[in-house]
Amino acid sequence: MASSRSRSARRWPIRRSPSLLSASTSQGYDLVIGHGIELSDPILKIAPDFPKVHFAASGGPDLADRLIANVDGWTYDFGQQGYLGGFIAGKLAGVTTFGVVGGPDLPFVKASHNGFKAGLKEGNASATFIETYTGSFDDAQKAAEVTRGMIAQGAGVIWTSGDGIGNGVAAAAGQEGALTIGVTGEAGGFAEKVNIASVVLDMYPTYRAYIDDIKAGTFGKKFFVSGIANKGLVMTEVREVGESLPADLKSQVDALIADLASGKKTLPNFFE
Repeated sequence: MASSRSRSARRWPIRRSPSLLSASTSQGYDLVIGHGIELSDPILKIAPDFPKVHFAASGGPDLADRLIANVDGWTYDFGQQGYLGGFIAGKLAGVTTFGVVGGPDLPFVKASHNGFKAGLKEGNASATFIETYTGSFDDAQKAAEVTRGMIAQGAGVIWTSGDGIGNGVAAAAGQEGALTIGVTGEAGGFAEKVNIASVVLDMYPTYRAYIDDIKAGTFGKKFFVSGIANKGLVMTEVREVGESLPADLKSQVDALIADLASGKKTLPNFFE
């Protein structure tokens, strides 16, 4: 790896399109990170032509069996992400109907939804939910329309599996007097007012491992799973919004996170 300061400032690109991935391979980078499930196949296709370049691809669990010598893979524990949201939802007093809003109907998105429903039922066996996949990670308008429809059907809390659709979920919930779980970012200021908590992705542990492995000469064919235990998934602060939060909710969430991190509590495989 080059040691000059001018090169080191650009040695770790994160690419979100196949065309940019191809361009990076000829620009002297040591590590090219393709963050997005749509980039795993392009990376696996071009990586053999550039054996001295290290590539990192994200995807579902199936990616683990397709890795090659200069490609590492990454995913996160989708079931944990959903389960933690469902656990919080199940603890809310007086809420019996919940909305579940997702993007595309993909296996890893469905795994997150399955985790949410399991956590919800564990906390509130009588809870009901209305579930919709919008078909897009980024169509905030469609997500807002879906959210309004769910609230009209009696949903008091809306959980979303994330990405740009969260903006629409938070905006609609704020306008209609509902609460949310799972919205990331401030969503135009609405999230601060309506979002109870979210499970967010921290890529530092995984990216740090890539760099350490390159330095150690051990990079390649490794599959990383970001979860609670390695701090790749992090629960945000539980906000005191609305009147349905129990006083000890934060302590219950902290206890669950500790049990998941230690392995005291294990979850089933939520992939169908």
